[in-house]
Amino acid sequence: MAFKNTQEVIAVNDGVIQVETDVRQLIEKYVKTSPYELNPDTKKVDKIIKNLARRKLKYGHQYCPCRMISGNEEMDAKIICPCEYHTEEIRQNDICNCDLFVSPNYKPVPAI
Repeated sequence: MAFKNTQEVIAVNDGVIQVETDVRQLIEKYVKTSPYELNPDTKKVDKIIKNLARRKLKYGHQYCPCRMISGNEEMDAKIICPCEYHTEEIRQNDICNCDLFVSPNYKPVPAI
C-alpha cells in the first residue's frame, strides 16, 4: 500500500488504533462476564490484542492469533476470539493456547 501523503498515514494509524481499542473493550467486557481473567502479563495481552486487531482489519473478524484461518467460514467462526476452544484449554491448563485468558487459579511459570 503506497501512501500519497502524511494525512493518509495518520488516517490508517488512527484506524488501527481504533480497532485495537474496540478489540480491547470487547475482550475486557467478556472477562467481566466470564469466569476467566486476562493474563497477568500485560505485555503479552497487548501483543495478542494487536494481533487480534490486525486480523480483524485483514479478515473482518478477530480470529485467534494462535489458530490458522482455513477460509471455510463455518470452521473459522469457531476461532473468532473468544474462540470455541478456550474454555477446554483453560480447564486443562489454566490458560488458553493464545495466552490471553487464564483461570483465577493460574500461576505464571517463572522465566529461567
